[in-house]
Amino acid sequence: MLDMDMLFPERTARQDSAMTSRHTFRTDTGESVSLEDLLKRIERLEEEFQQLKEALEEKQPVTEKKQDDPGIPLIEQQLYARALRHFTAGEYGKASELLRQVRDNTQEKELNLSALYWLGECAFRQDNYNEAVVLLQELLSEESEVFRENALILLAVSFRNLGKQAESNRYFQTYLKAYPESRYSALARKELQRSQ
Repeated sequence: MLDMDMLFPERTARQDSAMTSRHTFRTDTGESVSLEDLLKRIERLEEEFQQLKEALEEKQPVTEKKQDDPGIPLIEQQLYARALRHFTAGEYGKASELLRQVRDNTQEKELNLSALYWLGECAFRQDNYNEAVVLLQELLSEESEVFRENALILLAVSFRNLGKQAESNRYFQTYLKAYPESRYSALARKELQRSQ
């Protein structure tokens, strides 16, 4: 418990004289309160504060999920959002760092796969096609539709940029088979025609 004399040494002398001359104080609400009652209130508030502090320290950290909370942990959500802001600003290195942190710290599959896709796209945008291929193939190996369409087209273009036309054509064909009328289907057809 805090020692009032230690906190306010200049008040000690004043309190001694106030106690002898006047034992009641008027509060903001007009209520008369004795010095003894004020000290008791302060002690009670300090005890309540200590109890609240101990209760908060016992709670689980913010990053842990509770059994009844199926959502994504707050810290990983924030990292993911920051990473996407860096990506949008063209800061692919910074985005990659944050996305790796998300992947290292989350157990939530959809968020993990989303981070994996954006890592692949960051590598692609930095012309690191070998890394993009590895990341995007890892994403496609999962039984999930998360960013599958974009991953297929990026993989095909990455292989093309690496000069591996057979692999590129295979992914363009896979893309067209899965997404025949999508936004990149014309590009995939054009690339396949060019390589014949």
